[in-house]
Amino acid sequence: MKINLDTLFRLDGKTAVITGAGRGIGKATADLFASAGASVVVADIDPASGRAVADELQRDGLRAAAVTVDVAEETSVEQMCAAAVGTFGSLDILVHGAGIFPKIPLLTITVEQWDRIQAVNLRGTMLCLRAAILRMRAGGRGGAVVNISSVSSRRELIYHNAAYGASKAGVSNLTKVAALEFAADKIRVNAVLPGGVATEGAMQATAELTRAGFKVEGPLAGSPGRMLLGRIGTAADIANACLFLASPAADYITGEEIVVDGGFLVS
Repeated sequence: MKINLDTLFRLDGKTAVITGAGRGIGKATADLFASAGASVVVADIDPASGRAVADELQRDGLRAAAVTVDVAEETSVEQMCAAAVGTFGSLDILVHGAGIFPKIPLLTITVEQWDRIQAVNLRGTMLCLRAAILRMRAGGRGGAVVNISSVSSRRELIYHNAAYGASKAGVSNLTKVAALEFAADKIRVNAVLPGGVATEGAMQATAELTRAGFKVEGPLAGSPGRMLLGRIGTAADIANACLFLASPAADYITGEEIVVDGGFLVS
């Protein structure tokens, strides 16, 4: 029997909400999903960045709309998901990639700094999961969620990343909880765990800590030969994994974490 490989990775007729889509991994995912046939909601806290990405996709003849969202705020997340349904008629896919990653030494981090990281990264995941899944259930045709977690959820690799690592460990756990609870609704929930990725935000966070005079790389991250495939990751590498998990090719996969780190964790 001949199998049509193209349809395995197509998202035609689906609406995908992608948070943090104004740059980096989110932008690469928005570009890829729109090219795969999805109607894409480009959600970002920065209105100009989100609008620029949506405009670019529209100029290429693809279906996209920009929505401004603060994922740490319940009302903002609800408005984002309502806008997806109102604009495109459904919400079928959520790729939740919005997050912050300031590197702050554990002995000097303030309660306010800790709480802000947890609010964006962990509470934001809960809010986006809840709002999106409610609409997927109401639509009655299942859905797919891909959370962007991190290899830092499994192992601490660099200095001054305690708050971020703790938040991403929570993201990974929420992924499994949602997969268990909503499988009967044909809603699949998985996570992608990037390793080092050369995005604007990551480079900015590292540069700021270096300027402040703190050591950045830990003994694991700084060891020679740890990146088995010989290069740092790109936003497109992560987007490719997200497309797989959101596509029909992964219809029998839920509650899983795919590590995309060039072999870092196993080296």
